[in-house]
Amino acid sequence: MRKLFLLMGCFVFVVLLSGCDRNVDNAVKFGEEFIKKLYTVDNSDMDVSKMSTEQHIEFQDGFSPYLTTDALQDLSLKRTLITPREVAFALNNTISVQSISLEEGGVQEKGESLYFDHSFTLIFKDEDENKVDEIEIKGQMTIVNTGDGLKVDRYRDDENLMNRLTPIK
Repeated sequence: MRKLFLLMGCFVFVVLLSGCDRNVDNAVKFGEEFIKKLYTVDNSDMDVSKMSTEQHIEFQDGFSPYLTTDALQDLSLKRTLITPREVAFALNNTISVQSISLEEGGVQEKGESLYFDHSFTLIFKDEDENKVDEIEIKGQMTIVNTGDGLKVDRYRDDENLMNRLTPIK
């Protein structure tokens, strides 16, 4: 009887552990999708300065499947969502994302939030598809499981992409 309880306890532990790994794997894939959506710019013709307020809102709302309401508001106010398009337009470059890495970090609360340190490489290409620049971005994000599925609740990069336009003197 004792062996049966021990065996059942081990089975439950393994099932719970594999479920946690699947949650982490899903969150990693979701985080990668968000980073690609945020930074990939296939067409550098979008002049953000000429967008109407309605166009800005519509563009930013395109990120709502990825972000909690608070994160959408925060990243919109900080212009994080629109910055890659501004930079691509100003440099007349496309931007692609490579080598995305998300690693679990920090303490998790109640099993609802997953904290990640992320890094990835942005590749800038001119209109002839020649690589003109490459930068590595590092930062952190928190992904939560909401009633609407996974959402990024906090996102921060250590590098401000706007610095590509205004070199530090």
